[in-house]
Amino acid sequence: MSKPRTKVATSVISGVRNGEQAKAWVYSQGMTLRQFAETHRLTFRVVSEVIRGVNKGLYGEGHRAAQALGMK
Repeated sequence: MSKPRTKVATSVISGVRNGEQAKAWVYSQGMTLRQFAETHRLTFRVVSEVIRGVNKGLYGEGHRAAQALGMK
């Protein structure tokens, strides 16, 4: 019999973060979400919406936020 495959999150393999990972990463850099937004010339509201998944980050400021957070 073959061994069962272990499931690995694809986002970890490809290097793309999900919202929870992005938030943890920002905090590990010693910044709040507001500070991160100001540093990257983004609005706090859009950064928060991208992390929560309300804004999908497909274009515009949401897309820039998703790229800065490593979610794209």
